[in-house]
Amino acid sequence: MEENNNVVPAANVPSEPSLVINNEIRFFLSEISKWSKFLAVVGFIMAALIILIGIAFMLFGSTITAELPTPFVFTGMIGVIYVAMGLLYYFPAKYLYDFSTYARQALSIQNQEALVYAFAKLKSFYKFWGILMIVVLATYGVAIVFGVLGAVLGAMWFS
Repeated sequence: MEENNNVVPAANVPSEPSLVINNEIRFFLSEISKWSKFLAVVGFIMAALIILIGIAFMLFGSTITAELPTPFVFTGMIGVIYVAMGLLYYFPAKYLYDFSTYARQALSIQNQEALVYAFAKLKSFYKFWGILMIVVLATYGVAIVFGVLGAVLGAMWFS
């Protein structure tokens, strides 16, 4: 068996882990907070636009589609879906905005709690998008399975 020479003896391990935030890390955090605030504001604007489009579909969709040769009757449902998508888009923008705000506050007044809270919000941002991506990929997987199954059954039925 090989001996692991990289293990630090327990006597040399500090009781409280220490992390040094030097000027380079401070600069990077400052830049990240600026860009994340920009992306958060764009996210808020996009969420608001999506919600407004959804409300417009719910209010005026039937009038617009009535002029078409084949009226589309599900405009209200499309409006509800758009509003739900806009509300769903709001939360990651809020997490990113909170990260930006608290990271800048932590850097300006050197507040450890604000930095911890900022990174907790950044974790929530990535966790939200990760869970949403799992849901989307699972939905695609189910849709592909049903699509292939439908194609196979349709080919068997009409053959």
